[in-house]
Amino acid sequence: MKNYTLITLFVGATAFITSAQAEISGNLGVTSDYMWRGVSQNGGATAVSGGLDYTGTSFYAGTWISDASWAAGMDTEVDLYIGTEIGGFDVGVCKYMYPDAQTNDFTEIYVGYTFKGFDLSYAFDEDATSNEFYSIGYGFDIVEGLTGYVTFGAYDFTDTANDYDYLQLDIAYGDLTISLSEVDGDDITYDTDLNYVVSYGWGF
Repeated sequence: MKNYTLITLFVGATAFITSAQAEISGNLGVTSDYMWRGVSQNGGATAVSGGLDYTGTSFYAGTWISDASWAAGMDTEVDLYIGTEIGGFDVGVCKYMYPDAQTNDFTEIYVGYTFKGFDLSYAFDEDATSNEFYSIGYGFDIVEGLTGYVTFGAYDFTDTANDYDYLQLDIAYGDLTISLSEVDGDDITYDTDLNYVVSYGWGF
């Protein structure tokens, strides 16, 4: 029922798009490994992704698809999300779906806010509210055309043995990004070595 509700909301909202209001954009990307919140989602293998986004006057909505293989039988991740701005806060809901491994599907409610250049975010699992994610990020210029972004994130789970935090540095030149990240957590559950990922993305 929750899957149906979110998808209905997504389709219903986008049904009212008009050429006068809509700003529609897309993206394609390839990465040496799909890293999410500091942890590999594709077993260290190359991943290809793509998405479409709609931005209106009062809300945004989008979908994103990528290779993913972090659970048995899993090949693909499909995300649907919709959000809006409330008093300067970015508030929304995102459904993470895995067509070949549906028992891993979950929905997050998220909120984000930017304060003095720092990007603050918080999310929690709709079904397991004790699964919570927090992060703080900051972007900066290195030299002309070269930018950096540093993120510290913490993921807390119902099973506290799976809790971890991570630090990540992204260095971007145009559409090319090199990411360095390291996880602090259970070294049996997570790869706690320093990881690097090279990604290239196109927007249209």
